Amino acid sequence: SQRFLELVREGYYDGCALTRVVPRFLTQFGIGADAAARSSWRKRRIADDPRPWGVAFQEGMLSFAGNGKDSRTMEVFVVMPGASREALANFGKNPWETPFGIVDTSVTPLDHSAVARWYSYGDMAPYGHGPSHQQVYPPDGYDYLRKNFPKLDYLRKCWIVGGSDGEQSTDL
Repeated sequence: SQRFLELVREGYYDGCALTRVVPRFLTQFGIGADAAARSSWRKRRIADDPRPWGVAFQEGMLSFAGNGKDSRTMEVFVVMPGASREALANFGKNPWETPFGIVDTSVTPLDHSAVARWYSYGDMAPYGHGPSHQQVYPPDGYDYLRKNFPKLDYLRKCWIVGGSDGEQSTDL
């Protein structure tokens, strides 16, 4: 969560596109709107978490996204409302999938929150019709998103709120 807080403090996630929204599975974001920042942060890998892995995921949990050993950078996923037991059981089986936060549902249940209303083009190709992450990373990546995915949702602003040290929770 230290990396996430660092990125939030820097304003990295402000204006960030929700590039992969798969209802009842996950939403992924983290390819930032600022091309220079995303290029810089993409080079800063997060080491995999030590054993034991296998923290039980639940709806609303956040984790850095990865796809192999020490592959996490700044992309994050949120487990969506209605995720199947099978999907929940498969999250966290790899050392790059460790939950570090959860969506606050004290006021609004997750399935009635903004999370449940994010627009979905489906998974990324070849599994769906969503944006190709490889086409978002180049300097003109957000032009690609605006042109080809006009209904895509974005995070307006992220900031740190509450807690005794001022950094206990993050509002998305």
